[in-house]
Amino acid sequence: MRDINSLEVSFLVKFLEKALVNSKIQKVKQIAENTFSLELYKPRKHKYLVVSNQMIFLSDKTHEASSLTNLGQILRKRLTNQVIKSIRQHEFDRIIEIETKDYILILELFDKGNLILVNKPDRKIIMASRIKSWKDREIRPKKEYEYPPSRINPFKLTISELKKNLGKKEIVKILAKDFGFGGEIAEKICEKLKIDKNAKKINVLKLYNFMKRIHQEFNELKDINEKLKKEFESESRTETEKEKLKEKFERIREEQERALKKWREKEEEYRKIAKLLYEKYEKVRKQLNSGKREIELEGLTIKLDLKKTVQQNASIYFEKAKKAKKKIEGIKKAMKELEKKMVKEKKKEKVKVKTKAKEWYEKFRWFISSDGFLVVAGKDAKTNEKLIRKYMKDSDLVFHADITGSPFVLIKNPEKKEIPEQTIKEAAEFCGSYSKAWKVGISTVDVYYVKPEQIKKEGGLPTGSFMIYGKRNWIRRIPVRIAIGIKDDEIIYGSEDMVKNKVKNYVIITPNDSPAYGIAKKIQKILKAKIELEKVKKIIPYGRGKLIV
Repeated sequence: MRDINSLEVSFLVKFLEKALVNSKIQKVKQIAENTFSLELYKPRKHKYLVVSNQMIFLSDKTHEASSLTNLGQILRKRLTNQVIKSIRQHEFDRIIEIETKDYILILELFDKGNLILVNKPDRKIIMASRIKSWKDREIRPKKEYEYPPSRINPFKLTISELKKNLGKKEIVKILAKDFGFGGEIAEKICEKLKIDKNAKKINVLKLYNFMKRIHQEFNELKDINEKLKKEFESESRTETEKEKLKEKFERIREEQERALKKWREKEEEYRKIAKLLYEKYEKVRKQLNSGKREIELEGLTIKLDLKKTVQQNASIYFEKAKKAKKKIEGIKKAMKELEKKMVKEKKKEKVKVKTKAKEWYEKFRWFISSDGFLVVAGKDAKTNEKLIRKYMKDSDLVFHADITGSPFVLIKNPEKKEIPEQTIKEAAEFCGSYSKAWKVGISTVDVYYVKPEQIKKEGGLPTGSFMIYGKRNWIRRIPVRIAIGIKDDEIIYGSEDMVKNKVKNYVIITPNDSPAYGIAKKIQKILKAKIELEKVKKIIPYGRGKLIV
């Protein structure tokens, strides 16, 4: 599982508190190493809280049980039939406490993580997934639980206290490390505030006010439980696949070893028989003349071909020995190939690549506007249909170019704020540039926007087409062009105003006939960045254009 940051913990605790307080823990079962499923019951509702030393999430489905460890036995004995009284985050740390009448289950979601059960009210440790001692702290049974040294809680700082903590180093480092937001959230805060992440001096009041409304600013984290659940299920499937592959390898290896042993014994036996037939030549010859098909030599019952001579019978067994030897060589080769595959799989397991779970909008074209609004566009008829039907909400704005063959574009507005003119302009440019205006080589196009209630799906309309009713708000002569820049190895693209607000160096693409691949290579060279050429190609509308530096 990926590391969870303190702000995600904050959102997660709010969700869990609302869903689980006053739930009864009916069952506790172990589903993996240091991972447990708590079956919870509220009137007419069954849920499963999955907890481990590295994550926690609420699920609506049960998981297959594995054998109980000592910690699992203790959790089952102590927590069964307990009722959850509260769920809370300690300060602004990655620590979650689940409190029942008699116990507190503490999750420390940092470093390698820890799952700790303590008594109430003395907070004596009963058991933990990791027993460890530090200079100023000890996690061990019968010891009183003590919190690790806390970071600064940015939400408890006054304006003057906040000011004291700023100015010594870059704002992004203070937010990430000193305040505990982590790198990704720290950078997003800087983007939303429109401040240089490397600046040391910033508007303190602006940051203070932002902290007060941070849960509104990061509304996208409301679905953190769902993300954690999906990540766990994905990793569980991966682990199951690994186990199956490991079992398959072991089964094949056992079969190979059995076959190797069998053919080695056969080769040895065939060679021994061939030699015996020569050594006991007269005895074998008499046996053949007597018409008997079998002969006993040194404890071996040897079958003979009555139509052949002694030498010919010996040759048959020499040939069998040769064939057995070839079988052995083939098995050895197969075993080496299997060994290579096993080593390759082990290397894959060692290299843990952290992948960020995809957001819903990453299936579409999208950008974050200069004012911090998410703007999403369809790519074709199917994604247009999906965007409008599934993701359009009442407070959004919907854009379409005044030309056949235009994407639908949404400005997402979950907080129901007033959408600034700059964001509207950027969304209109995005819409116009990805319309058919680009393909036919038009330099400007008119774009309109409407409210969601003005859009209707009438019977008979093809996929991706909708009826628009009522007044249309027009933005005339929108330039058809796409700006592309690179920030932290990520491609930023869209209107020139938006891109230049986020990066210093960028290029502009306009409609023309130059192939996208050549343009992508030039962009890579001009911006001096390691970027995937295929990604750049997909950004350039209709796969053709003209580069303007």
